[in-house]
Amino acid sequence: MRAESLPSHFRFGVATAAAQIEGAAGEDGRGPSIWDAFAATPGKIRNGDSPAIACDSYHRWPDDVALMADLGVDSYRMSISWSRIFPEGTGRVNLAGIDHYARVIDGLLERGITPNVTLYHWDLPQALEERGGWVNRDVANWFGEYASTVFDAYGDRVPLWATLNEPISIWVGYGLGWFAPGRSDEKAGRQATHNALLAHGRAVEAFRAADRAGDIGVVVDIWKRVPASDSPADAALAARGDDDGFRSFLDPILGRGYSERFLERLDAEGTRPDIRDGDQALISQPLDYFGLNVYGRVVVDAEKNDPKAWAQSDPQPGGNFLDSGQEYYPKAVFDALELLRDDYGWRGPVYVTENGVPDGPSVVDPLDDTERIAYVEGFLEWIAKAIDEGHDVRGYYLWSLLDNFEWSAGYEMKYGIAAVDPATRDRIPKKSAQWYAELIAAHRSLR
Repeated sequence: MRAESLPSHFRFGVATAAAQIEGAAGEDGRGPSIWDAFAATPGKIRNGDSPAIACDSYHRWPDDVALMADLGVDSYRMSISWSRIFPEGTGRVNLAGIDHYARVIDGLLERGITPNVTLYHWDLPQALEERGGWVNRDVANWFGEYASTVFDAYGDRVPLWATLNEPISIWVGYGLGWFAPGRSDEKAGRQATHNALLAHGRAVEAFRAADRAGDIGVVVDIWKRVPASDSPADAALAARGDDDGFRSFLDPILGRGYSERFLERLDAEGTRPDIRDGDQALISQPLDYFGLNVYGRVVVDAEKNDPKAWAQSDPQPGGNFLDSGQEYYPKAVFDALELLRDDYGWRGPVYVTENGVPDGPSVVDPLDDTERIAYVEGFLEWIAKAIDEGHDVRGYYLWSLLDNFEWSAGYEMKYGIAAVDPATRDRIPKKSAQWYAELIAAHRSLR
């Protein structure tokens, strides 16, 4: 990957999420989140892992900022813990939480690192789950209150905001039960995702009302389904997977409304959510940018498909698989950008807000992550091609800065370009960190 392949205005970053790195679960007035409760339920998290301490970034955030400064990144994509600001989800504001994120944001700015802040990265306050959580339509107003508070606190210093990260996670948590809060009710899951889109709309409203100078967007992950053959069954499975995975979010957010195909299926299943007059207008308010999370594609084979499985049945169809088991298909980012433009007419700015790969099980030296370097390099090459063909891609955020709490996979899946010592919580840069720093330095020299 040559630094000069990307335009001079292109920006490099790294990404994390509060629930995955902060720890300090019960400190300084923070209330529990649904992931704290989920992790406390036996059998839900691999190896019985817990996010209670995680990377201890609540205390060690200066170490994280120093690491980012050493890498030379332009921007840091982070999230705010809703229950650290509102321990009960609404009402009383926790000033210690407000102060914490003020220190982090100021610390980033002092080192020349632009904060890119996500309001919701999967950690709903448990107090709100006990009031129905995302299934309760009132959650849109609860989220609007939270968003307004955060915009008032940091809107003068944060130029980039995202409302939701990967709303598919809410379907997985409420409809399938694999993520927090662990509910397996498909009708509730469809209502939860619809309500989340209403909440997204309320947050955009709140941002516009705050009259801040920054930009606001949303982050959706696109894992495009590809039929394994020309069979009608494979084509139907791919269309269904795309609807569930991203089109049911992109369609309403980008102005189309839910597709007839999707609604007809929900009617047949008896899972159509309560959709009211005015909902579509609220959801589809104009955005300043689109946040794209992209890791690969999904090749689907109807003969091997297990609709209740988390991943496609083994052996997976597809091509070049990495040691981690993930297919290496860097053209996925180009395909996703083409889909956004050609299917949805999106011609605004795009940030690739997450892209990365976990260490494989056969890695001998945990700091020698050569495969990650090749993976990221391939995706950046396809991003450069997309820019050459007219896509307005403004930046790239590598997932992740640190090995962290990877949700139901616990600490077994390691996506970081820096390892975290489990005893001391010291940050230990991997080979990929040095490579990324050199790439950023070479690119910066061209500005």
